[in-house]
Amino acid sequence: MLTLITILLFIGSSTSEENPVVQTAYGKVRGKVLKSYDNKDFYAFQGIPFAEPPVGNLRFQPPQPPKSWEGIIDSENDNKACIQGVTSLAPDEGEDCLYLKVYTPYLPNEKENKTLPVMIYIHGGAFVMGSGTINFFKPYKIMDHDVIMVAVQYRLGFFGFLSTEDLECPGNNGFKDQQFAIRWVKENIKNFGGDPSRITISGESAGAVSVGYHLLSSNSKGLFRGAIQASGSPLGTWSLQRDPRGYAYQVANYIEPNINQMTTTTKELIEWFRTVDVMEIKKACADIFGEDNFESFLKTFRGFVFSGVIEPEHDGAFLTKSAFVKFESGDFNVVPTLIGITSEESVYFVADNNFDIFDEVRKDYDVHPDIMVSPDMHIIDRDLKRKVGEEIRRFYVGDGLLQNNLGPAMKLMSDAGFGRPQTKQAQLEAKYTDVYFYMFGYDGKVGRHDRPKLHIPGAESVGHADDLEYIFVQEKKDLEKFPEQDRITADRYVLLWTNFVKYLNPTPEPTPLLQNVIWPKISSSSFPYLLINETLEVKYDLKKPMRDEYARLYNLYAVPPLDTY
Repeated sequence: MLTLITILLFIGSSTSEENPVVQTAYGKVRGKVLKSYDNKDFYAFQGIPFAEPPVGNLRFQPPQPPKSWEGIIDSENDNKACIQGVTSLAPDEGEDCLYLKVYTPYLPNEKENKTLPVMIYIHGGAFVMGSGTINFFKPYKIMDHDVIMVAVQYRLGFFGFLSTEDLECPGNNGFKDQQFAIRWVKENIKNFGGDPSRITISGESAGAVSVGYHLLSSNSKGLFRGAIQASGSPLGTWSLQRDPRGYAYQVANYIEPNINQMTTTTKELIEWFRTVDVMEIKKACADIFGEDNFESFLKTFRGFVFSGVIEPEHDGAFLTKSAFVKFESGDFNVVPTLIGITSEESVYFVADNNFDIFDEVRKDYDVHPDIMVSPDMHIIDRDLKRKVGEEIRRFYVGDGLLQNNLGPAMKLMSDAGFGRPQTKQAQLEAKYTDVYFYMFGYDGKVGRHDRPKLHIPGAESVGHADDLEYIFVQEKKDLEKFPEQDRITADRYVLLWTNFVKYLNPTPEPTPLLQNVIWPKISSSSFPYLLINETLEVKYDLKKPMRDEYARLYNLYAVPPLDTY
């Protein structure tokens, strides 16, 4: 006789070669069967609603549970994206975008009852671009490691991160969407073969910042047991909005000149915004802040236009204290964390021949060195701020100028946006939990998409997001045209990530593929890291001169409490 639990699992899902069906808390969903990297079957459910569409009166509101449905939702397609930070409107782009994708190598049935660990992936894109589509975040190689992958989507840009800094629109709705999706996974993943007690959240760039914010949010407590942050931390200055209410009124005034902070309350503002056409808002944001918000990276020292905010205290608040204060005090969700950077993050921003823009930026920094002083230092005196900026420049180029030293200038940008905040988060967090740090330095053709290798004296060569190409690989034929070392690196990188998802340790035991390396965690007295290159090597004191210099500057000049770093 079948046990009760087996019967329930059998009811929860049914599989066939063509159309697997799974029961969720809100209704049934149909997926499809795909082939993994090693040509094994896995199941893909690519359009599952985890929240009610945030349209009409729900625009700029926290996510709400989806309505239950009769019959079966066809979730085979992967074609819905949230509103992007560009003027144009893609055919599959819209406000109705709160869907997630579940990829699993196993579905429960009446013959066996096992559960797999789960990796939730949050995409990047500077909080204004991107989606969880399978075209970009390919689960094929991960499916060969007995790990379930879930890709989530969340509202972006103005629609996801508008804040009036009061209870009319506290903000962080994009993060609240993610939180809602993680909670959905916690409640439903068992019917897809997943273990709700073994969830690791992961992400890259803005997705990594998002993961870091979930470490800080009390409402995310208990939803996951591990975190992976690739190239992003909430300690980065670009992760925090500096004038959210000002941005809100700036967009409104661009569309309707009669609206301003003197004539329009925040309640009236939000009610009006709910009536404005999507395209009007998109055009206003692009005109004011830049198409694609590409220039956002140039504002690394000032913070992105659309990102996280510190909310007023209220039920449902995502974040009410600064990231630095919470990490420093241990007031965060204490779980093991895998965190890392590429060897030269800022290469990404000039890889597509954007040197002219970067040239202008470097000249601007030379003329106005105060720009290089992070706002989290809270320096008001203009002369002092200029002095600190000159000290920062001197650290990178001595008595020279940034405009004459491209390599060191790139290191400045890499450190400011990624190296400095991520190493600081790792040090603060390691006082309370296991933290593993890495630097991805392998400059293979896979990561460069066959573009020519950049030779910039004084800088490394692996840019922002180049490492993702080694994880999200579709088929063996996709890698066959690349050198053998590229394929080995992909195998290693995926194994390190999936080991962490399974064991909360990227190297739980000596493994030939990983050259029998055992990766040590950070301690109070030591900063080990794994250098991922042609070989794997444990090294120590990553970017120590930079870390020491900024520690000196912050100790001398910063006015606490800090919010970022």
